[in-house]
Amino acid sequence: MSDFKPGEFRITKKAMERWKLPKGSKVLDIGCGLGETMEFLEEEYGYECSGIDLSMARIKEAKTRNPNLNLKYGDGEFLDDFTSFSFDGVLMECTLSLINLPDEALHEAYCVLKKGGKLFLSDLYVKDPDPGFVSAHQIEAERQKRKPHKEGECGTDCEEEHRNRLSGFRASGRFLKEPLLAQLEELGYRNIVWEDCSLELDNFVAEKLMRDGTLEGCLCGEALHPKDNFKTGYFMLTAEKPI
Repeated sequence: MSDFKPGEFRITKKAMERWKLPKGSKVLDIGCGLGETMEFLEEEYGYECSGIDLSMARIKEAKTRNPNLNLKYGDGEFLDDFTSFSFDGVLMECTLSLINLPDEALHEAYCVLKKGGKLFLSDLYVKDPDPGFVSAHQIEAERQKRKPHKEGECGTDCEEEHRNRLSGFRASGRFLKEPLLAQLEELGYRNIVWEDCSLELDNFVAEKLMRDGTLEGCLCGEALHPKDNFKTGYFMLTAEKPI
């Protein structure tokens, strides 16, 4: 299985039950890794899957394992290789928390979805954060976003700052539930359904610790031991683009 995917395909199945897409639907897997989810969706539901990932090593390994996989190098922030209204479904499993600009990724996903198309996210979130923390975090994110630059100041450093700017709905590699839902609504997503899946995360962590004795090497290892002392949970979310 992938480096980080609590629940294996149990959560994926739940999402597909909500999607209710017909056989032959076109689906994009952002952060597809070794392509296991693509294979699962093609075999179980008859979807036509495409996948992108930022790791050329994973893409090569996936293509070696299954040459029929339709995947290529790509970044969720920039879906320029795909035309608007081209997919019935877009999924990001344990991926959005790793993308530099998650708001851009959600916007790009919205653009490539057909009208009535479905979104599926599964990822880490902050459980029961202090309202003051959420407010302060959002204020700082907005301050960074609005920070002016003098003429001629932008260059490599400016681009790096832009890519590393704080997200108002993500903190320490985890999402803030209400700000994330608000961001999705602002982008135009509707029928948003959130479900806590933290038990799957607890089981995943326990199994990995028993097997490996450490969480080292886990893509989201740092987020599982946050510096802000808020507990980390796991969620799944489905939404759709209005018709």
